[in-house]
Amino acid sequence: MKRIVKFALYGAIGFGVGGAIGGVVWVALDAPQLGFPILGAIGGALLGLSLKDRKRTIFLALAGAIGFGIGFLVGFFIVLTIWEPVRVEGLFLGAVGGALGGASFGLVLSNWGKAGLLALAGAIGFGIAVQAFWDLLRGLSPQVLWGAITLAIWGIVGGAVLGAALGYLGKRRAD
Repeated sequence: MKRIVKFALYGAIGFGVGGAIGGVVWVALDAPQLGFPILGAIGGALLGLSLKDRKRTIFLALAGAIGFGIGFLVGFFIVLTIWEPVRVEGLFLGAVGGALGGASFGLVLSNWGKAGLLALAGAIGFGIAVQAFWDLLRGLSPQVLWGAITLAIWGIVGGAVLGAALGYLGKRRAD
């Protein structure tokens, strides 16, 4: 249990900090294509540090940048271009971004079973986080503050769930 909590904290901190920085980049530079990879890279790096493996830290940072970058951009593309207006766009967007990001971590760990569980954890954690805070902070000024706080919250919630899943997978292996 202690390992799961530790990994959840690493995930929340890493993705929270990555989200804050990525949110500023997204809004200030109008560059979500840079903001989401920053979220994933910093979150992945901190999860890698929790594994105490320098090589995996680098690969998880790269996988996070690619997986979360592509995942959230694909989700945004679908939501903004072909989505019928309903109340769950945030859930869908977060689930796609989190699933691809989580799966990318599982692939770095060279295990399809882990990729599936981490994809599911990412989809649930980020899906719930994005949906819960989709409209809540939208009117916040200045917009840079909105971007930083919003992505930080998405990262804290989603990263905690993803980190807990990674901690659980490691605990199962150790048992």
